[in-house]
Amino acid sequence: MSDFGLSSQKLNLTLALCAVLISAASFYATYLQANAAEKQVKAMTLPLLQYGTSNYDIDTKEPVLKFVIKNSGVGPALIKSLSFKYKDHDYQDFNGFLKACCSTEVETMLSGMKENNLENAKAMSRGGQLTSTAVNTILPGQEEIGFFQLYPGSASNILWKKLDIERRGLAAVICYCSLLDECYSTEKRGVVKAVKACSVEQ
Repeated sequence: MSDFGLSSQKLNLTLALCAVLISAASFYATYLQANAAEKQVKAMTLPLLQYGTSNYDIDTKEPVLKFVIKNSGVGPALIKSLSFKYKDHDYQDFNGFLKACCSTEVETMLSGMKENNLENAKAMSRGGQLTSTAVNTILPGQEEIGFFQLYPGSASNILWKKLDIERRGLAAVICYCSLLDECYSTEKRGVVKAVKACSVEQ
């Protein structure tokens, strides 16, 4: 009877240990599944913003200086802030960069337009600029937003040539957040790092 009782205790202990191991394995499997699902959702909503500039429009086959932000990721991004670096100085907006690189050329263009009393449509035909805000904009995946464009023409030729050179030394610092409220900061060459939060520009 003693041997039988001892064997029964061992059996019960073994069964209990097996139950614990099965529960632990089940918990671990559930954890792995939840973790994989979370990574999948994150991958499906991950944006990747990159700054770019060019001097030619492939679609229209015309020269134009373009400054754009492209979302190369799959998920939409909310752009919280956009600033610029040029010759070791920081600028909070694109106009700050324009004043630093090309103030004389900008004044020449604006003065020429004012003296000739050019309306917007006529100004664009002679060379003018288009600007738009990018901050607080939701940028869908695989799309881009142009925040500054300059067309060549008699009114803007001097600025166009100067800006075409100086744009190569400009870097953009973009802070943006995904749908999951995970935020990132990106600079030139597409280097991205995760950040706790973005400072919101007014």
